[in-house]
Amino acid sequence: MYLAAMALFLASLPGRADDDAGGDLRVNGFVTQGYFLTDHNNIYGDSDGGSLDFRELAINASWRPKSDVLLAGQLMSRRAGNVNDGSPQIDYLLLDWRLQDGLDTQSGLRLGRLKVPYGFYNDTRDVAFTRPSILLAQEVYYDMSRDLALSVDGAGLYRHGMAGGLNLDLDLVLGVPKKDASVEYAYLGADMPGEFESGLAAIGRVILADTQERWRAGVSLLSFDLDYEAFDDPVPALLPGDGQLKVDIAVLSAQARYQRWLFTSEYMLQRIDWGELGGAVALKPEVELEAWYLQAQYHFQSRWDLVLRYGEAYLDRDDRSGLAYQARLADVGIAAQPAVRYARDLVLGLGWQPTPAWLLRAEWHRVRGALWLPVQDNPDNLKLRRNWNLFALQATYRF
Repeated sequence: MYLAAMALFLASLPGRADDDAGGDLRVNGFVTQGYFLTDHNNIYGDSDGGSLDFRELAINASWRPKSDVLLAGQLMSRRAGNVNDGSPQIDYLLLDWRLQDGLDTQSGLRLGRLKVPYGFYNDTRDVAFTRPSILLAQEVYYDMSRDLALSVDGAGLYRHGMAGGLNLDLDLVLGVPKKDASVEYAYLGADMPGEFESGLAAIGRVILADTQERWRAGVSLLSFDLDYEAFDDPVPALLPGDGQLKVDIAVLSAQARYQRWLFTSEYMLQRIDWGELGGAVALKPEVELEAWYLQAQYHFQSRWDLVLRYGEAYLDRDDRSGLAYQARLADVGIAAQPAVRYARDLVLGLGWQPTPAWLLRAEWHRVRGALWLPVQDNPDNLKLRRNWNLFALQATYRF
């Protein structure tokens, strides 16, 4: 339904718009190509030998038929190793009805497929020009669970404006999240012989900032309830059965700007409850994933920036080494790699924007652990190496 709606929406546009159209109609897009090389393990294809199997193509359009109504959408193709196959997807498609439009405050209602607001980067994470690095901090913006937290079909309220002498951004969203096989890989460990049939997501985010944007601080709360149906009856031992997966996420975000420096830190606590599902995932029915990162970005020239970041993530903060997880699976006859339960990542990156339309980035990661490596690119986790390096290049053109 959404593909058809987006196709009709784009087909109705008279062509690329410019400022002469009065700003009522805008058509833009971008193309991103990445290269990933690792000394061990795989990310976005066979990166142990060097992989070009990462690219993003998108076209977006917005049209304002009335001063208080905006229609906007984006069609996107994302190729990412064995995780995403490049099939066109509706990234977002929405109607934005502005209820209040003052000099200091704007508020409104959005309906359709909406980007999920959490942290500083999630609702624009696919646009390379809005990211400080090729890979966002995987501790908080985990690409393996990207589809669940990227967008929902539903409704949202927003308010942006002044409050008590500060800028306040408030977003509230209620809707149905994506429930494809990538969600099974992220939360069940594989593409299981069953599927998530229905679900509900409730999201809230508030960000405060001073009027000169010298600092920002935010809180994001997300709750996902996903109903899983197993196809087999009876369900084979150690496979999940019918039940509900519950995921609750809290993110604290802080950012400060000083001269040419931008300092960012975010902390996430994610409670995962798969007790109803049974099987191997429920050998410990509930875990708390803890993650954080510290990041410094320096703009040493108008077109150049340098990024330094360090972050840690633990799938079970009560088992940071993964050894208890390994022992639980060994008790039921399953060999496991404890390194898939944690990751510690040191990142150094360099960005160059030679023109407003082009962005080039290079970065190096020194990683200990394998928590955020895609299962689809690493089907045998026993072969994963605990210590590994990643070198990445990326070029983006926007129009």
